[in-house]
Amino acid sequence: MRTTTCLTLACLLLLNTSGFAETPQAQSPEATPPEPTLPEAAAIEGPTDYAALDRFIHEYTDEVEGGNGRWAFEIEGMGVMVMADQAADRMRIMTPVARVADFEDSEYQRLLEANYDRALDARYAISGGVLWSAFIHPMSSLSHDQFDDGLEQVVRLSGSFGTTYTSSDMVFAPGGQQREDQPDQGGAPQQPNESSPHDHGAPPAPRS
Repeated sequence: MRTTTCLTLACLLLLNTSGFAETPQAQSPEATPPEPTLPEAAAIEGPTDYAALDRFIHEYTDEVEGGNGRWAFEIEGMGVMVMADQAADRMRIMTPVARVADFEDSEYQRLLEANYDRALDARYAISGGVLWSAFIHPMSSLSHDQFDDGLEQVVRLSGSFGTTYTSSDMVFAPGGQQREDQPDQGGAPQQPNESSPHDHGAPPAPRS
């Protein structure tokens, strides 16, 4: 169902579209030397900004295009984009999944059901005739661990399209509501019954 050329063009189109306002970087005041006893990790604590996102991304790969709010790179052969806007305090991790034109009518219901109980923090979304796997979060409060988890869920949700439609090993159905293809387990988190030979699984761990 995937069409490489179409999805690649979709990525390039979004990267070249000024969908986010670029906020000029403020000139930082003259830095004072850090105290010798200050742990290195403490020096980077604080609200997440473009520089922090750039560090997060480069822990996975050095082959990154763009910057200052729009990045593109690959995880296990899958094209991933990170788009952010400091002024709006929003960021998005996303990857193209399939062309909407290739969908059967029943696919839309599967996607909405997955967004309810299987996609968790990542979501399926449609824009520009393309189905995307996306994770959206306020930018300033995004932690390093949340970025890693969001990236993992985006990759897994894209890879499981057409099979389990899951972003993790958990299925969350509040109030005990079950999908028809899921056994009744009293509303507890469930393990998907299906496995996908095309599921990419988790992205590689950040490099040390």
